[in-house]
Amino acid sequence: MKKLLVLLFAFQLIFIHSQIKEGLVIPKNPKIGLSLAGGGAKGFAHVGVLKVLDSLGVKVDYISGTSMGAIIGGLYASGYTGKDIEKIITDTDFYSLIRDPKSRTESTFFNKSVDKYLLSIPLKNGKINLPSSISSGQKNVYLLKELFKNVSTIEDFSKLPIPFLCVATNLESGNMQIFEKGDLVQSIMASSAFPSLMDPVKIGDSIYIDGAMTVNYPSKPLKDKGIDIVIGVDLNQDLSKREDLNNIISILNQVIDFGIQKDTKRQYKFTDINIKPNLKGMTATSYDDKKKILDSGFVEGLKYTAILDELPKRSFDRLRQPVNPIYSNVYKIDSIALVGSKIYGKNYVLGKMGLRLPSMQTYGSINRGIDKLVATNNYSFINYDIVTENNINYLKLYVTEDDARHFLKFGLHYDEIFKTGLLLNYSAKRLLFKNSNLSLDVVVGDKPRYYLNYFIDNGYIPGFGIYSSGMSFDLEGNNINIDKWKWLRNEAYIQSIWKDKYALGAGLSHDYFEAEMNGTNKRSSRFLNPYIFLKSDTQNDRDFPRRGFYLNAEGKVIDLLKSEVSKRVVQVKADIRVNIPISKQFSYHLN
Repeated sequence: MKKLLVLLFAFQLIFIHSQIKEGLVIPKNPKIGLSLAGGGAKGFAHVGVLKVLDSLGVKVDYISGTSMGAIIGGLYASGYTGKDIEKIITDTDFYSLIRDPKSRTESTFFNKSVDKYLLSIPLKNGKINLPSSISSGQKNVYLLKELFKNVSTIEDFSKLPIPFLCVATNLESGNMQIFEKGDLVQSIMASSAFPSLMDPVKIGDSIYIDGAMTVNYPSKPLKDKGIDIVIGVDLNQDLSKREDLNNIISILNQVIDFGIQKDTKRQYKFTDINIKPNLKGMTATSYDDKKKILDSGFVEGLKYTAILDELPKRSFDRLRQPVNPIYSNVYKIDSIALVGSKIYGKNYVLGKMGLRLPSMQTYGSINRGIDKLVATNNYSFINYDIVTENNINYLKLYVTEDDARHFLKFGLHYDEIFKTGLLLNYSAKRLLFKNSNLSLDVVVGDKPRYYLNYFIDNGYIPGFGIYSSGMSFDLEGNNINIDKWKWLRNEAYIQSIWKDKYALGAGLSHDYFEAEMNGTNKRSSRFLNPYIFLKSDTQNDRDFPRRGFYLNAEGKVIDLLKSEVSKRVVQVKADIRVNIPISKQFSYHLN
C-alpha cells in the first residue's frame, strides 16, 4: 500500500513538473502575467486558482482573458478578490442570463393583453427574419455594468488596478481582436459573445463574437507585453469519443473544439506555468456544477503552491477599496443623451423608464428603467454609461431600435365553450402612427372567429383605439331551436395608461346578433352600449402567474337607444385575480 502511495505521489510530481515550462528560471523582479482561457461554465475553475494566488499573495502584473476568462479576469483586474468573484458566481443565475427573458411585469399594457402565443416570427421586407441568437445579452449588460461601476470611467485598461486585455473575434474578417481600450463592459461582452447563444457585439464599425473562435488561451499577447512569467489556467479538454457524438450539440461542439485545441497547443510555448484543472464530464453549460468546478480549480492550483510561492508578492491586501454602501453607489443624473435613436425621442424614453430628472439614481434603478424600455419590444439592445460633461451628469443610452414592424404569431386554444382552435395572429407596430399597435387574431377550428385590436398609446394622455370581433357557429344537433348563430362587435374607445400597470377608459360598442331557426327563420338585433372600464395587470406570467394582481372591471349600459329608459339594463362585472407567492415552488391564487 505504501509503495502504491509513493508511486501515485511520484506520478503527480512528474505531471506537475510537465506543466511547468522546462528550464524555467525565475528572473529577479519578474513581471507576472495571468492567462485565463475561455470555456463557459468551465471557466469557474479560474476562480479556484485565483483564491490560491490570493492566499499566497502573488503579485499579478497583467491579465489576459478570453470569453469566461475575460469576465473573471476583468473582475480580478478591477480589484475583486477570488472570494469576491466566487460569491458573484454563486449568486448569479446564468441560465436566466442566457435566456434573457423580457419582464412581463414591465411590458406595455397592450403587449400584456396579447401575450398568448407560442411562437413569434418577425417579418422584414416581407421576408421571415430569424433571430441571430438565443439572447441579445441585455441581462449581461445589467449585471456587468453594476459589477464594474467602480472602474466605469477608466477607458485605458492598462490603468485598471491590474492592467488587462481581452480577446474577441472579428465576425467579418475572422481575425483576432485584442481590446485594451474603450468600454470595458462592451469589450468583455464581445469577448464572450458565443455564436448562437449571444448576439454579436458592435464596437465601432465592426461586429465581434467570442474570442475562442481565434485565440481561446491568450498567453502570447502577454509575452508580447514583455511579461516574464505567464501563469495560464487551461480549460482545454480532450476531444469527444465517437460514442459521445450522438446529437447536434455534441457534434457542433466537437467541430468548434478542433480549432480551439489547435491554437491552445500553440499557446503552450508562451505559458510558463500551465495549470489544468480536472474538468472531466464538465461542459460549457454545466452551470449546475458551480461548486464542483470552483473546487477543481482550487485543488489544481494548490498543487503548484511551491512554484507559485517563489513569485513576487504584492505589498497590499486589497486592490479595490471597500465602497460606501449608500452614498458611493448613488449618482445624480441631470439629463439623458441618446445615441442611435431614430424613432423614439427623449420624452418617450423618460416616460417609459419612469425617470424624472434631475434625480438621484443607482445602477440598479437605471437597470430597472432600461428593462422597462426593452419590454416595449421597440428596442433590441441598450447599453449605457454615466458621463459628465461641463459639470452636467448624463445618462448616455446607446440604443439599437428594433426595426421589425410586422410579426406572424402562432398559438393553440382550448376551452369548454369554443373547444379546440389554431390561433393565427398578425401584429404590427407603428402602423399609421409612431406609437400605435395592431393585433389581428384568427382562430381556425371548431368555432372559427376573429379579434382585431388597434390602439394609439399616449401613456397617461388618453389614446384612441378600435376593437372588433366576430364569430359564427353552426349549432345543428345541439337539441335547441337555433341552427346558426352569428355575433359581431365593433368598439371605439379612449384609454389612459399609468405606468403600464393601470388603464382607465370609456367607449361605445355596437353589437349585432343574428340567429337562424329551423333552417329558414332569421332574427337579428342590434345594441349600442356605452361603457367605462378600469384594468390592471401586474402578473409576472399570463398563464401561470406566481405573483401580481389582475383586474378587469366594467360598467355598461345595455341598449342605450332603447325607447323605454326604465327597461335599460346596467351591467357591472369584474374579474379579479390575486397571486401571492408562498415559496419558490408555490403561490396562493385568489379569483
